Amino acid sequence: MKLSELVAYRNDLSRLSAITAWDRASQDLAIIEHVAGTGDHTQQFTTHNQTIQSAFLNYQNILDNLRRSVQAQIDHEEKYWFQESYRLYSEEMVHENPEYILDRRMILRPETQDILQARLRSYNDWRQPGMIIRPGCEPWIHDLVSLDPLYILDQDLVLLEPVLTNFNEVYQRRLRKYLINEHSDDPILKRMPDAQIGLCLAYNYFNFRPIEVIKRYLQEVFTKLKPGGVLIMTINDCDHAKAVMLVEQHFCCYTPGQLIKDLAVGLGYETVFEYNDGGPSTWMEFKKPGSVISFKGGQALAKIIPKQ
Repeated sequence: MKLSELVAYRNDLSRLSAITAWDRASQDLAIIEHVAGTGDHTQQFTTHNQTIQSAFLNYQNILDNLRRSVQAQIDHEEKYWFQESYRLYSEEMVHENPEYILDRRMILRPETQDILQARLRSYNDWRQPGMIIRPGCEPWIHDLVSLDPLYILDQDLVLLEPVLTNFNEVYQRRLRKYLINEHSDDPILKRMPDAQIGLCLAYNYFNFRPIEVIKRYLQEVFTKLKPGGVLIMTINDCDHAKAVMLVEQHFCCYTPGQLIKDLAVGLGYETVFEYNDGGPSTWMEFKKPGSVISFKGGQALAKIIPKQ
């Protein structure tokens, strides 16, 4: 089996339970015993009931052993794809041109887009600074324009142009544009202020980053968030077979969702929200512990002009 087939098989197995089947069967057997179990038959029904229950438990043990066997195969097969994802990132994705990157967008169902926009709008607060990593051609910045200041980051200024053209020159000047370099030994977010960001969004960005790079971002973003600040991110969630298929096509990186959550929690984040509509990508929200505090009394809209 291919890895995607193994993941699909594991997920199908996870929805099966002989214990649940026993619970349903035991209710029917209880009715039978109540109606027919009289006199000398009572003990016979009780004895056979115990035998049937034991059979269900044995059936569950067989199912559990099968699950463990399939997971062991996944653990073995995924080692190659972890390595291949890093090779793909460092040797091929590094040469992708801006046009290709900007065209590489996710197709969302209308109801999914409504849910995600509602989540973003709940964080749209002028008292908090925000940061968007690769805003691209997505509409999300329109739901976050109140964040002040709003930093937009990418690896090339050309990649920031589409989002800038959505706004007039006045608002363009308010956006804080920064370039990042993942292939340097320096911190990726070294130019961002520490413990100041209320919201960081990385949509359709970590889908194309291996585990090693995502962990690096998780560590750095945690430092940049203020207490109570939130990181919102999407990943190519390889706990789902559709995501693994994209990996096997050398399109996305191999990033199991549970592993990402374990990494985030291990770094100190709290999981706030998670959403998957059945597709390959999962939307995740992680919070830095604490309460968001702001000392702003109003938005700073004045311009400082050098003395003539």
